[in-house]
Amino acid sequence: MPNLTIRLDRLELIAATKGLLQAEDDLRQLAQCLQADIPGNWPMPLYDNDARQHFLRVLSENPESVGWTAWYILLLDDAGRRTLIGSVGACGLPDDSGTIVIGYSLLDQFHGKGHATEALRGFLEWVTPHPHLRRVVADTFPHLTASIRVLEKNGFVRCGAGTDEGSIRFELVVHHGD
Repeated sequence: MPNLTIRLDRLELIAATKGLLQAEDDLRQLAQCLQADIPGNWPMPLYDNDARQHFLRVLSENPESVGWTAWYILLLDDAGRRTLIGSVGACGLPDDSGTIVIGYSLLDQFHGKGHATEALRGFLEWVTPHPHLRRVVADTFPHLTASIRVLEKNGFVRCGAGTDEGSIRFELVVHHGD
């Protein structure tokens, strides 16, 4: 199955597949699969083994959910080299109410350059045409001002408390012209 790819201004997003997620056990193999350099501090703290196991479960139970879990964020340089810098995505297909929960994370050295905003915008452009999608939600913490800015730049508004204690929830309502 060919990799699902989104090309953006400075980035390329590649949807996680079972094969790519399994390749994360051997970063040389992952680098080969993604045709990208992988920094030594991969993965990010928020992208832990529990998250990867969740994505593997979702994709095993429903092969149609490729694109509805993690996407690898690759930074493209002027020479055409690709570097894995983070991930963006959702926890799975929309639930019965048409809601998905999203997240994103970058390696520390790539913060503050607009990459998360660009990656989230690309992911949202891919998911929003889905007819069952009604709402995209994200939880973050009040002290993570950069994360809040990423959400706000992509049209999210604060809508109350998040799931984790002390977290806040943001949402984006999806309109399908109906």
